[in-house]
Amino acid sequence: MWLLDKHLWGGDKNMKRLLALFLVFGLFAAACGDDDSSTDAGDAGLSVDEINVAYFAEWPTPNQFGQADGSFGDAVGATINWLPFSSGGEMSEAMIAGDVDIAYSQGLTPFAGAINGGADLKLVGIAVSYSEADNCVAHGDLGVTQENAAEVLAGATVMTPFGNVTHYKMLTMMDHLGVDIAALNIVQAEGGATTAAAMEAGDIDVGCAFGGSVVSMIEGGGNVIMTGAEHEGIGIFTYDIVSIPTAYGEEHADAVVAFLKATEEFNDAWAADPDGQNPTIAAAAGMEDVANFLGGEVWFAFPSIGEQLGADWLGGNVATAMQGQVETLAELGGGEPAIGDFAGSVDTSFLEAAQG
Repeated sequence: MWLLDKHLWGGDKNMKRLLALFLVFGLFAAACGDDDSSTDAGDAGLSVDEINVAYFAEWPTPNQFGQADGSFGDAVGATINWLPFSSGGEMSEAMIAGDVDIAYSQGLTPFAGAINGGADLKLVGIAVSYSEADNCVAHGDLGVTQENAAEVLAGATVMTPFGNVTHYKMLTMMDHLGVDIAALNIVQAEGGATTAAAMEAGDIDVGCAFGGSVVSMIEGGGNVIMTGAEHEGIGIFTYDIVSIPTAYGEEHADAVVAFLKATEEFNDAWAADPDGQNPTIAAAAGMEDVANFLGGEVWFAFPSIGEQLGADWLGGNVATAMQGQVETLAELGGGEPAIGDFAGSVDTSFLEAAQG
């Protein structure tokens, strides 16, 4: 996570690389049941036979329809090794170590934090937009509303991951509602499941998380303080990105382009038959069902390649958003100040090639 990563940038680089390698070796073991999507890379003529792709468990996305049976790898033209991660910061560390080639659905905030710390990475696409799927949930007994939040949450215990978009949203929301952030007892989450368990046990007043843990806290009687739509109303937009090590993109641009093209194909196929694909996607994501992420009042949206290249995304707003998030974390959360312009970390060339 980024607020922890800042201590690593000035430390022993060999030790950092060793720790990252240990992390990825463990993830390979954890994912061995479903991480091998085989295909004949030679048929596609790619410069690589395998691609190591970082993703989040319990975060269902259309490309996972082809995860277990290898059809996504067939569409890309290479074996896809799916590696589950628990945070965007860990994804950055693994890319820096050279053990992840593409991070799919990495949070924008930890990516921006890594760039701010000097990492040589590139943002090459938008994976998913999801205002409702990442949120802060208050314990139901508190009766928190937007109107009484400043009073009811004075000195409250809040559990959140650090240095990611969840952290950024929590700080921005609390500031907007007039809550005294300095008086909050902010506890770092080990993961969404830990946050949901702490909420169930009554150990925290507010839990901030993403994915299935948000659903668990709501089903357990918690209530969201502000909806995703209300977050957007005050300028908080939530989306994940596709990112790569810069060197990987320079050496294997064809693989990155093929991945982005296949992702759009699977997004389109899901949109044409969500009910038919959702059970398979849920199983690949390690969930009983896709809940509201891909079903019911759907939380997830997948911008097309054309949309991603527009001004609302890679054409301008994404770099501005990174700047704002790093500055907010520095001002309200104790992070490092922004050291420069983030526009150089956005590379549209791969999407442009994928668009044809």
